[in-house]
Amino acid sequence: MSVHKHLCGPCLAENIEKKGVVYCKDCEEPFCEQCYQDHARIKVSRFHKLYDIAKVPPQEIQDLLKSLTACPNHEKEEVVYLCKDHDVTCCSKCAMVYHRKCEEVKVLSDILHGIKVDCSGLKTVLRQMQHKGESLLEHERKHEEMIAETERKATSLLHDLKQKLLDKYTTIEKTVLSSIADKKRAIFEKSGAQRESICSILKDIEQHSSFIEQLEKFGTEDHVMLLQRKIVNETQPRLQSSLDGLDKSQTSSSFQCTENTHVDALLINIGNSLRIDDTVCDVSETGSDSDIKQITTYTEQTLELQSEIFLLQIPNTCVLIDHHMVISFDKEPCLIVYHEGNKTVLSKFNCQSIPCSVSKTGQTDMVISLPRESKIAFAQLRNGNVHFAAEMTTSVPYSDVVKYTHLEQYICLSRTNGQIHILNYDGSLLQSLNFSPDMIQCIKSSVYLALHVNSGLLILSKSGSNGITAINLQGNKVYDYKHKNLSGSRQCAVDPCGNLYVPCSFGVLQQISPTGQYIKSILLRDVDQPRGLCFNDTFDKLAIVGGRDKCYLRLYKFI
Repeated sequence: MSVHKHLCGPCLAENIEKKGVVYCKDCEEPFCEQCYQDHARIKVSRFHKLYDIAKVPPQEIQDLLKSLTACPNHEKEEVVYLCKDHDVTCCSKCAMVYHRKCEEVKVLSDILHGIKVDCSGLKTVLRQMQHKGESLLEHERKHEEMIAETERKATSLLHDLKQKLLDKYTTIEKTVLSSIADKKRAIFEKSGAQRESICSILKDIEQHSSFIEQLEKFGTEDHVMLLQRKIVNETQPRLQSSLDGLDKSQTSSSFQCTENTHVDALLINIGNSLRIDDTVCDVSETGSDSDIKQITTYTEQTLELQSEIFLLQIPNTCVLIDHHMVISFDKEPCLIVYHEGNKTVLSKFNCQSIPCSVSKTGQTDMVISLPRESKIAFAQLRNGNVHFAAEMTTSVPYSDVVKYTHLEQYICLSRTNGQIHILNYDGSLLQSLNFSPDMIQCIKSSVYLALHVNSGLLILSKSGSNGITAINLQGNKVYDYKHKNLSGSRQCAVDPCGNLYVPCSFGVLQQISPTGQYIKSILLRDVDQPRGLCFNDTFDKLAIVGGRDKCYLRLYKFI
């Protein structure tokens, strides 16, 4: 509050505005010169604390001073005592009512007598906190700038992509149209020459037809006979020969525009060429990894064999966790753990019955389906050992279970019942997908369930049908994919772009687009009867299990 607004309190009470010259802390109001003199003469107010009006603290400080000495229980009383038993300040009334039995109730003035309160340490702490707060504020400012820069880079990437696509389209258009023009010119030149020859023959035929009519009209029988003889012996053979030659040389060359690359698959890959990743950034460090990454699709990569382990039994499914590989078997009630750098068994986990599948649900977590027991088991891999965490008894036997991580739900396939259920995290049934009779048969014939989390697409690999069926979470079929080499395929995997990888007979790994279109085949040498495969967390390694007489586990690296 500015000085000129400090009007004399007593005068103002009588509707007289006079400028105050002093401020009484005890009375909590300003006084003009006359009222100040009267105030000083009165015995009770003679020793009140007075301030020069220019040195009066701001109103908020006055309120703070008042609140510090105000009793929290008695509005008009000031605190006088400090109860050390309860570590609270109190007024005389509080001391009598609430603190009579307390052993250490001290008068505040006695405690502070002869002691100078030092706030330097507190000031230092507050300065440090202020510095920290300013640093945090600066961090947020820099982070917002970084986000804006990241957006700019993303926009720049989009513009670059758009320009590259436009440039490439322009090049393709120019090449295709130029090729069309050249071929069209050559075809039209030949067709034009053919047309001229035909027109010349037609003109010759028309002329001789006219000669016959004119001679029949104006000539004698001798003239007609002689012309007829000439045409039959000379003109007709010549014209017939020309027509036969033209018939053989009819214009037949043409052209068509053929797709060298499947356009739909190409567009899908282009659509997946950029994505936005969530990252944790530290803007205080130089070179923060906060830029939006340009993803290279797996269609441009090849596989290099990193290690091979021979198994004693037919494998069923596998998962890659860190540098470990966990495998379930076709006829053994256990899980076997291998380390990628060691060909011997690292550990063994015994199950209640033969696990139909094992699926990864977290960094070290997995879910095991035990349909013979109508149970689902949850486990963790720690230090190379599978540790049992919990199990759940289910109403129907589930042969495959996958986790829908976005919603913390489990999607369960029951081949026996031809059903797919969605369970809550606690195991309660959330939804049972509705299917047509044909889809129920499809589910009953399926041998593995995979999930693409981002699109919510369920992939069913089927035995004996050489096919893959994809359905959405509403139970509707999205696509059917068939290929003669898919016979015997079981476990399949999905990469971040939604491309499906399916192991096929004769050592071939097929890559299928999110819309069910064939992309490419990757040849895997000496791989017989592959049954399952899985990616690691970073999608740069791929494990494949399979075999019948000679079972194996192979680990590949994308290069």
